[in-house]
Parts: sequence; structure tokens; C-alpha cells
Amino acid sequence: MRTALKLGAAVAVVSMATGAMAQDAFLGKPEYDQRCAVCHGAEGAGDGAVGVLFAQSPKDLRTLASDNGGVFPFADVYQAIEGGREIAAHGRTEMPIWGDYLLAEALERRNVSPYDAQLVVEARIIALTQYISSLQTP
Repeated sequence: MRTALKLGAAVAVVSMATGAMAQDAFLGKPEYDQRCAVCHGAEGAGDGAVGVLFAQSPKDLRTLASDNGGVFPFADVYQAIEGGREIAAHGRTEMPIWGDYLLAEALERRNVSPYDAQLVVEARIIALTQYISSLQTP
């Protein structure tokens, strides 16, 4: 419940300004290129080099909005990246729990408190989710 409230507040803040959303999409691209493209492909089509090794192909991220009645499922995508929900397509959740990896990475930096590290993780996942939103095809 607490995570859902924080996520809702974060989504509201990000959604307030179109310029901020464009900025977040830009900030999320390097994160996507580094962590997601290997499975989901450079354009999000589910055709990444490693994705072919899975029993079930990675999701075509460009169709998330169309698969959801034309609305990008921001909270679901955030939670899938963060690790807060099971991904049926991945079976036993073969998708890495990026929230854990990002938190460990943030905590390794000097002078970063656990609270600040969590905020860094949330911002990175929001930026990545916003970038994935920008990949949607009409």
C-alpha cells in the first residue's frame, strides 16, 4: 500500500508538466539502452539479441498502450521494472528485479542514505517508464 501511494504521488508529479515528461523520456533512454534493449530490442519491439534465448519472447513494449485500451499502463510498467509484480510472460519472472539492482548500486555510493538511495531508484524507474511510454505506436 505504501509503495502504491508513493508511486501514485510520483506519477502525479511527473504528469504535471509536458516538458518534464519529455525530459524524463530523454533521461530514461540511457537506462533503457543499458538494461532493457538487450531483451526488448533497441526500439522496444521485443527483438533484442538475448530475447531470442527465452522460451517466450520479451513483450513488444511499443504496444502496451494499445493493449490497454489506448492508455499507457504507467503504474503496471513501473511495478514490472521495480519488481513489485509478477510478469506472467516471463514465467518464473526471468526479468531482473531492476529495483533491487538500482538500489544496491545507489547504496554503494558514498554519503547516500538508504532514503536518498530509494529516491534515486524511484526517479530512475520513473524516467525509464516515461521513456517506454514514448515508444508507443498509434
